[in-house]
Amino acid sequence: MALTGGKAGVMGPKQRKWNGDSVARHGGGGMPRMKKNAKRAAKTQSETPSPSETYVEDRGAVYDGPLEVVWDFMSDEKFHPRAHTAAVRNFEEKALSDVTTLLSYERRNGRRWEKMGCRMTIIRPAVRIQEDLDGPFAGTKTVFLYTPQGERTNVDVFAYVKSATLSPAQIKRERKKRWARAYSEDLPYFRLFADQHPSVRAKRR
Repeated sequence: MALTGGKAGVMGPKQRKWNGDSVARHGGGGMPRMKKNAKRAAKTQSETPSPSETYVEDRGAVYDGPLEVVWDFMSDEKFHPRAHTAAVRNFEEKALSDVTTLLSYERRNGRRWEKMGCRMTIIRPAVRIQEDLDGPFAGTKTVFLYTPQGERTNVDVFAYVKSATLSPAQIKRERKKRWARAYSEDLPYFRLFADQHPSVRAKRR
């Protein structure tokens, strides 16, 4: 692309004015071609693996139960673990403080199992904060925010995800798919748990 000054006689027969500047047409490419190239470059960049953080959020998951019942379900050692037995195994934990626990486990990824490790900080009844320490997403930080909505509970998820093998676009697809799967696995066991929860039973009397 050739840029010219504003003096008379400088513009050739294949040049035209574009937003007040003289821009060589180069066979009709000009600014429109530059815009197409920029869009193509942006798309290519989004599909290129990057070690930097990718922000992902997912809002609007709803559990049909009050906040207290949802939190009790998340810490329950019978119903909640059963929801994810097909995807997680060899689960171990070590308390680091009253609110923080070190977790290690293996997660299924297709036909293979990946070793995972994370630090989980739970501040009831507001948030769970997960920091991935080991595995393909080491360095990732995820916040689960719990908001009461009457007799229901809304859960929003916000994450800064790190991956040396996935592109930002792939990370967003993978993360939202994972959260959706975890939510769908939770629901039937949450209903079973809520049905026998003391607060729920008391309201039925």
